[in-house]
Parts: sequence; C-alpha cells; structure tokens
Amino acid sequence: MCADRGRGYDMTDLIAASNLTRYLKAWRAARGAALGLGRALPQKDVVQASGMSDKWYRMFEAGLPVTYDAEVLQRIADCLGLDHAERMTLFLMTMGVPSPHGVTSNRDDPELLPISWILDQQGTRPAYVSDEDWNVVAFNQPMGQWFPWVAEPDANLMRWTLLHPDARVQLESWEKHCRVYLGMIRMEIARRGTDTAIARILLAALEDPLIGAFWEEETTVVSNRDGHHFRVRVPYNNDEPRDVISQVCTPAKFPTLRLVFLTWGDGIDSFDILGTTEGQQ
Repeated sequence: MCADRGRGYDMTDLIAASNLTRYLKAWRAARGAALGLGRALPQKDVVQASGMSDKWYRMFEAGLPVTYDAEVLQRIADCLGLDHAERMTLFLMTMGVPSPHGVTSNRDDPELLPISWILDQQGTRPAYVSDEDWNVVAFNQPMGQWFPWVAEPDANLMRWTLLHPDARVQLESWEKHCRVYLGMIRMEIARRGTDTAIARILLAALEDPLIGAFWEEETTVVSNRDGHHFRVRVPYNNDEPRDVISQVCTPAKFPTLRLVFLTWGDGIDSFDILGTTEGQQ
C-alpha cells in the first residue's frame, strides 16, 4: 500500500492489505525468524510440508486458483507454526465459512431481555453486549457510568477506541489496544469480507496516520480478547487507574453477540498489563 498519507483509503486498499498472499508471506517471514533462519522460511519447505508441487504452492501463495482440501491447509498451517487465530484466518480466507446468523441490535428486542437481566446482576462491575460489528447492543448502569459514550446513538466499541480522543486517555497503553483491535478487524474481514459496517469504520480510522501505519506494518490476526488484562482511567473513578480483566461469553441463541464483563480481584496483579494468551476481545 502507498505510504502517502495525503490520499484516502477505499475498499480496494482494504482488499489489497487483506489478501492471502500478504498473510502467507508474513507468516513465512515470522516462521523463519522464529527458527532463527535470518530470513523467511523458504517456499520449498512449505511445499514439502504441503505434499503438493512447487508450481501448486507458487500459485497458491500468489492467490491464483488451485485445488486443495482441509488436510493440505492443516499441513501448511503446521509448517508455518500458525497459532489458533492465524490458522482460523487461513481457513476463512480459503475454505470459507457459512454466512453469519443475523442478529438485531435493537435494545428493545424482548429476546434480549434475559441477557439484560444478567448484565444488571453484575453489581458494581461494568458489563455490556456487542454484536459482530462491535455495536453496543446493551449495557448495565456501571458501564454507562464508566463509559457514558455507550448510551449514545450508534455506540460502537471499535469506533470509540480507534477514533475518539477520550479512548487514548482512558485506555492505558492505547497503542497496544489499537494494534489488537486492528488484528480483530483483520479476522472479521477474512470472515465476512469488506462490505460490512466494521470495514467502513476501519476506513475512517485509517485516515489517522498512526493507525494507518499500524495497519500497513502488521498482518497480526486476533480472534478474541477473553481474559484480557488492561488498565483504565475514567472520570467516574476520578481518573484513578483501575486494573480490570474482560471476560467474554457468547450466548448459544445469539452466536454473533459478545457478552463482555469487566471484573477484578485480589490476584489481578499476577497478570501482565495487556498480556495476551491466544487472541483477545
């Protein structure tokens, strides 16, 4: 992608930045570094692991039409040392997934009432529900007190984190948050393409030179942020730092919704700030 920050981004840019070739080259480079090779893992190593021909792999990495099955992809993923999120992205971009279930973001939907009751039973701990585009579907009173923006029309976690100046103050180590969120958006583009609300939010965010640089520098993919430990400073708590852990659950009836609970406890200091396990939400 062009490094000139004077022009805007469009869907063509997102597609170019999210194609399989870019990911495969980045994964070979990362694997080579992990193995201490001083260079990217050679294509011939992946060819051998895949059990396919040299020509087949060159065409595959170039994004040209070839035939393959899940077993071939698994062998490539093993050879490249892909983690869960990366492996999922490889399959999403090649084998594809069924269309996502449609869900409503209407806060008055009666079927969401039991979920709202769960949120309200969290006491002083903030909790909220977001949909597949990170629109805030429901939230409890503490969440509204900590983060009043959730009560605004069309409240969206990604839009706030990436575009609102308050996020850069209230989320300690904001740049790390930003990089992780971009990794989550990469996975959503692999899952659902670029004709989505979250892709349009990304386009707006990429007008920021810093976010644009993060997007161009990395190919990191992130599946979720369950168990994510981070620090916030919000006016409701007199801007005092508060360490929290986010726990993320998915209702069986609404598989594209995320129930996010912010909690804390005596043992929280044993976690690393912004420490990740295998993807974060």
